[in-house]
Amino acid sequence: MQQDFATSVSAEALTEVPVSALRIGMYVADLDRPWLETPFLLEGLLITTEAELETLRRHCRRVYVSVERSAQDVKGAASPVPGAFRAPAGFRHPMERELPRARRDYVEAKQLVTRLLSDQQNWHRNMPQVKETIQHFAKSIIANPNALMWLTRIKHKNEYTAEHCLNVGVLAMIFAQHLGYPQARIEELGLAGMLHDVGKMRVDPAILEKPGKLTAQEYQQVKAHVLEGYAMLAEDPTLSDEVKTASRDHHERINGEGYPYGKTGNELGQAAKIIAIIDAYDAITSERVYSEARPPDEALRILYQARNQHFDEALVVSFIECIGIYPPGAIVELNNGMIGIVISKEPGQRLRPRIRILLDEHKTPIAEMTVDLSREELPDDSPLKIRRVLPPGSHGISMETVMRLLL
Repeated sequence: MQQDFATSVSAEALTEVPVSALRIGMYVADLDRPWLETPFLLEGLLITTEAELETLRRHCRRVYVSVERSAQDVKGAASPVPGAFRAPAGFRHPMERELPRARRDYVEAKQLVTRLLSDQQNWHRNMPQVKETIQHFAKSIIANPNALMWLTRIKHKNEYTAEHCLNVGVLAMIFAQHLGYPQARIEELGLAGMLHDVGKMRVDPAILEKPGKLTAQEYQQVKAHVLEGYAMLAEDPTLSDEVKTASRDHHERINGEGYPYGKTGNELGQAAKIIAIIDAYDAITSERVYSEARPPDEALRILYQARNQHFDEALVVSFIECIGIYPPGAIVELNNGMIGIVISKEPGQRLRPRIRILLDEHKTPIAEMTVDLSREELPDDSPLKIRRVLPPGSHGISMETVMRLLL
């Protein structure tokens, strides 16, 4: 499915090595930070001197070694060990390698979207930067989509609208890559997602932030945001019709029960159908003034139950395949009682992701420990696996705190 954009990128098998274990003769193919943030000017380094070793130890915590390109006498030392991570085919970088770059782009994009949504008169001046941001996200998704998917799980109730627009844009791009769309289409869907709620800047904030049930009049004002957004985007000749109509139609439902026009499935464009699914998913998994955040698996279950009624059935099924039951950032309990958070899901291992363990079986904090469920077993040789997904914030687990551990 992902042939012309994703699987064309092949990745060399790499082994994660702490800098304390590096030796002369090892070939360092990647770092845990950009190469340009170190004295090394070129990407890739065959370690030949103690000075290079010392430089790596000063600037990095871990690196990614190519066993194949390392010297023969250190191949054994660079070989995978239990719990070590090898970057899978299809990803250019392991998740921990991509996360710092993705986080910088995400933080800047959030500030950009916040500015855009706060300036009714001059919002369009931000469009060149928005499009540039979309291009940065596309590169990150090629490298490893787990990093940006992780960042969409960090949510703040008092920043919902800006984060929601940003997250819908990111998830739309990840989904478009999963569907095998070409790069131009991926970026178009990212733009549609990021701008889908732009009309909310013309809705009274007191209504958007009201914790109780809306009156009929207030609900009509909220519903008007889709037409307001379409009118705003229609003024920009650089935006495609798909981007504009996705803003207008993302609350339409294929059975005709949506708004503003009650359109049915055959009257809706593909972008609007995609944004409708992702808009609902991110809203369900976010804490809002009037509802608690629900776990990703519950949100996917809700979407699945609404397939062929509110949402396009084939797209819902594909979206569930894309996100996975255990997406990055999900808090999970393992069958040995330990609590952890999903770091990344790798190709072919959707039910057995990599987990950062945070609490032991007694729910006591544990020292840094990462397990790959595709390879770990319990003492009785039975597989170590996920027992259940827990609600966001369970056991006091903070996404921001865990992210700092990963950086």
